[in-house]
Amino acid sequence: MTLQRWMLALCISLISGIVQYTCRTFGSGVVLPFQGSGFYVHSNCPFTLTRFAYNRVECDISLRRSNDGLVEQVSIIINKVRTVLMNGSILVEDNSVSLPYDQTYQHIFQYGVYTKLKSALLPLSITWHSVPGGIDTLWVRLERELSTDMSGLCGKYNITDNEQQLIRESVLIDDTCQTRDPVSAPNPVSSAFFFTPVKP
Repeated sequence: MTLQRWMLALCISLISGIVQYTCRTFGSGVVLPFQGSGFYVHSNCPFTLTRFAYNRVECDISLRRSNDGLVEQVSIIINKVRTVLMNGSILVEDNSVSLPYDQTYQHIFQYGVYTKLKSALLPLSITWHSVPGGIDTLWVRLERELSTDMSGLCGKYNITDNEQQLIRESVLIDDTCQTRDPVSAPNPVSSAFFFTPVKP
């Protein structure tokens, strides 16, 4: 895309007034919340990624990682309709579906090398990239202001840079899992600058 097209797209998005927030998580365990700094979640426990309500429609997205860090299961509940991503399959209300999938409340389709779920009830989309063994990239995009009742690893309303609190409040009960201490995600540029040895 040329510079002029990028500028045009930027201007249109600014004029339209669309607010977008994106939360991302990767197979390494890194979580980049809607606001604030990224952090690592070293755990095979199930977690709430985000939970909120909008116009009386509830959204609850949870995930579980395998021991190698890949996301092995994602549960997406929108308006009581449950979609599960697991083992390279997509299940809607416990039925395997093929793509493209159109339903009253959601549309699931290939998006280049990614797969995308777009809600018809919420200003929300979920995009992921599947690899053997799980999902290595997943992001949730909201096209609205963050909700005051929002919770989960993607963040709570007006709370930033408190990853220990987010992890503690987002873990779902499971007696067979382990969570190690969170670590802030390093910035590779600053790490290279500050930790590169100087040669005499």
